[in-house]
Amino acid sequence: MPQRRAKMLLRSVFIVLVLSVVAESCDLETGYIKDNKCCKKCGPGKRMIQNSACEDPVCQDCADGEFQDAYTTKSQCKRQPTCDRHLNLQTPTQSKTELSQCVCFPDHHCTNTECVSCVRNTVCQAGKKVRSTGTQMSDTVCEPCPNGTFSNRDSALTCMPWTECSLESKEVAPGSATSDRICEVQNQKFRALVTTVVIIVLLVLMGVVAYFIFCRKGKTGSVTFAQKLLPCAFWDNKYTPPPPQENAALDVENGQPKPPGNQPQEDTEDLLKLEGSLSPGISENGMPVIQDHSKSLLLSETETEPESFS
Repeated sequence: MPQRRAKMLLRSVFIVLVLSVVAESCDLETGYIKDNKCCKKCGPGKRMIQNSACEDPVCQDCADGEFQDAYTTKSQCKRQPTCDRHLNLQTPTQSKTELSQCVCFPDHHCTNTECVSCVRNTVCQAGKKVRSTGTQMSDTVCEPCPNGTFSNRDSALTCMPWTECSLESKEVAPGSATSDRICEVQNQKFRALVTTVVIIVLLVLMGVVAYFIFCRKGKTGSVTFAQKLLPCAFWDNKYTPPPPQENAALDVENGQPKPPGNQPQEDTEDLLKLEGSLSPGISENGMPVIQDHSKSLLLSETETEPESFS
């Protein structure tokens, strides 16, 4: 009995020593011990087919949406998380060797540390600038433009300074947080004003000269106010009023003008007819028309014999 116990003890010590030697020679990260042998594991991104040989196992790649991040003897790969697009989450380029966390859409950030959903980043409106750009875990931070600067578009990274008006210009519109200062050169405005005045004066002078050359040329005699209002084309007829009658001799006794002897008196009615015959008219085309009735009056005068005074 003591000898048998001694043999069993020696055998146990031998097995422990052998296992110790095998364990020291077997890398437990990439292998495992089976039946006192150092067996191989399947690498990351793979799974082991069951009942594979110890020293040369059969490994298979993980399927899409699965991963294996370490050496393994398992026959199943781990599942990648599902990203819900309705929560503004998307799946990045999936890896079969590591966990692929869901990420937010561009211009979005996570609502909490677990990032179970995402929201859109804050948009910095005109008049503000971006102080810090948003990330997957933080929102965009905006700040107002400092005094003397402006931004006229959304999500501006910087604010632009107002335009400085030079000595030859003046400010016509002040700057604000959303618009630039507007300057106007005074010299250009003054030149435009002077040019306009000079052009107006020249046009007036040309009109006066043209009036005297084309309208006043050849006008003689007295002209009524109505005739002055007529166009220049009326004066092309060169109308000359009839010569004034000879002065009648004054009657010293009565103080009244006395008609000369053997001279017929002019009929006042005929003179009015003659004056009316020379009154201008306007045609349908707007041109002045003069109808001459003097011939008919002269014929009537020749037929009438002058009266003789006794």
